[in-house]
Amino acid sequence: MTQRRTVLITLGVMMSMFMASMEATVIATAMPTIVAQLGGLEIYSWVFAIYMLTSTTAGPIFGKLSDIYGRRPVYMVSIILFSIGSLLCGVAGSMGQLIAARAVQGLGAGGLMPLAFIIIGDIFSFEQRAKMQGFFSGVWGVSSVLGPLIGGFLVDSVGWHWVFLVNLRRRQLRRRWSGLPGATMYRPAASARRSTMPVRPCSVPA
Repeated sequence: MTQRRTVLITLGVMMSMFMASMEATVIATAMPTIVAQLGGLEIYSWVFAIYMLTSTTAGPIFGKLSDIYGRRPVYMVSIILFSIGSLLCGVAGSMGQLIAARAVQGLGAGGLMPLAFIIIGDIFSFEQRAKMQGFFSGVWGVSSVLGPLIGGFLVDSVGWHWVFLVNLRRRQLRRRWSGLPGATMYRPAASARRSTMPVRPCSVPA
């Protein structure tokens, strides 16, 4: 795989992970406006909880499916689920509809976030993985800071719907950048699935 291709895949996967992690925090500043328009004050906490619940539950499932069916199809399914969930959130007409749409969005996020680290393990060597995983872990810190700021800006400028619909504007770019080529990105060999760490001979100094 060429260096340019590796950089594009890394940027695409990082952007997807940023959007998925940001959805956990961006809605915080939008909720007062959403509750004022949709009502449902007594159940609004489920908007946060259902997203974290479904994304946490779906993570191991998507990880196993990627071992069976390959990285690309499972990652594309995750992007589609996340995009559909974002669209349904943006057009929700009641608090119940918004909660149900957040559940779908959380399912997609549950595939995007763990698969990001799996893909990094596939395309980078053992020596480079620690550095790249550090970069990807930093995405969570950045999203926790920028998420509320972006949410407040979107609510004040264009409306709370765009807190979710903004994800659809970047879907094609993410899919283009994260076009996961190569045999290692499809279905790992049986030996690779049994062990993720290479075995190296160790030398004992005389």
